[in-house]
Parts: sequence; structure tokens; C-alpha cells
Amino acid sequence: MSLAETWRRFRGGPWRVAVAEESMTPALQPGDWLLLDPLPRRWPRRGSVVVVHQPGTGQLAIKRVTAGPGDVVLAGTGYVKLENQAWLLGDGGGHSVDSRHYGPVDLEALVGRAWFRYWPPRRIGTIPRRRSSSARARSSIASKGRLRK
Repeated sequence: MSLAETWRRFRGGPWRVAVAEESMTPALQPGDWLLLDPLPRRWPRRGSVVVVHQPGTGQLAIKRVTAGPGDVVLAGTGYVKLENQAWLLGDGGGHSVDSRHYGPVDLEALVGRAWFRYWPPRRIGTIPRRRSSSARARSSIASKGRLRK
């Protein structure tokens, strides 16, 4: 990324987003306002919360990284090795439109890593990085040919 592209991305944001849906509950609630790091040095690690352009629609989506480049995931009826992609899931399970619906997400779709909730006041604080809330998602991630449990 050139210096001009970096500046344009940093300046153009967004570096603040509002949570509008329940796909990340209980970690994030509708009405939460988040600060983004628009210039992460590399794709955020597994467990991080990211904002991406959702494949197909281009709308902004907030999801948790459950697998990244080099990982192998169970997608539908077979396994897929992620190259320059990530597997993103919502913490809310059944009512989340995520990689279980649209597949792996290209790394270029990253808008930023969500790192801090600044509203509402009773929920102010950093957004913890953690594993996926879904045991099925956790057991479907393999790395270097070995299934992780």
C-alpha cells in the first residue's frame, strides 16, 4: 500500500462504527459505538473483532476472525484452505450472516479492527479478543492439516 493510499484510508475512515444488529451478541450489542484501527499492520489475529465489506453486498459487517491465511476450515461438505482470506463468524450463532453463508472473505475487504467501545457509558472499554463462541466453529478449524480441538 502506497503512502497516499495509506493516508486516504486513514483519513477517509470510517474509524467509528455503530453496531446495528445482534449478530455479535453478547460481546457487542445494538447501539454500541466502536473505535476502529483502520491501519492494522497485518490481518488481525484469530479472536479479534473486525469490520469488513461483506462479500456480495459491500455493506459493512462486524464479525470475529476464527481462521486466517494458512488455516483449513470446514465449509459446507468439504474443507477449504484459506490463502489470502479469513473465516469470519458472528458470536450470535444462528442469526448471524457470516462465512457460513458467504464463504471466506478476502483480506482486502478489511476496513479495520474494532478495539474500543466508547458508547454507551456503562459498557465503555476495550473489545476483548477471544475464541469463537461456537464449539462447532472451533472444531471445524484445522491448521497445517491437523484438526484443532
